[in-house]
Amino acid sequence: MKAIIFDLDGTLVDSMGYWRSVSKDFMKTKGIDIEDDLQHKMTTMSLRTSLKFLKDYYNLDESFEELYQGFSETVIDFYSNKVKLKDNAIEILKYFKSKGIKVVIGTSTAKHFADIVIKKYGMDKLVDGLYTVDSVGHIKGEEKFFTSITDFLGEKPEDVYLVDDSYLALKTARSAGLKTVGIYDENSKDKWKIVVEENKYAITNLIELKNI
Repeated sequence: MKAIIFDLDGTLVDSMGYWRSVSKDFMKTKGIDIEDDLQHKMTTMSLRTSLKFLKDYYNLDESFEELYQGFSETVIDFYSNKVKLKDNAIEILKYFKSKGIKVVIGTSTAKHFADIVIKKYGMDKLVDGLYTVDSVGHIKGEEKFFTSITDFLGEKPEDVYLVDDSYLALKTARSAGLKTVGIYDENSKDKWKIVVEENKYAITNLIELKNI
């Protein structure tokens, strides 16, 4: 292992329930109930991409900017005041940092949102970089998202690990040649069996990464 990529939402911070509920609640105000498969697909997208997807998929009347503004205000409040870390998140970041392993975050969340929680909990001092789908130019459902990060790190994909709760992101990273570690999150428990079956490593607490 030369480097490790941590997902943010559902991996380092306990926020996936929020993302699911805010999307569902928002769409319910428009008389729409988002299907579970769409929710899983959206976990690999940025907020902008997922809103464009919802606008087109459901043919919403509002402009994109109106949709984005409404979402942005609630997201900023959540990351600033409500989001909590996953158990042992700081300890495991410190652990890999002490081992001389490159530690980065790879997320679908926009940088200006992610920075709020990363700086709030001091994670910015423990990671070597933050890569978002916007900064990389590919969603997490595309292999180029992961190979671009390994290129930025100057490492071969097979020397880089991904820790993520999304089975789609894990599947894509494996296809790109990375080693993958699935982590349990209550909000994606319906896919946990698939994560366990498809990944060499599957953990329920970040501290278990010390054993890999």
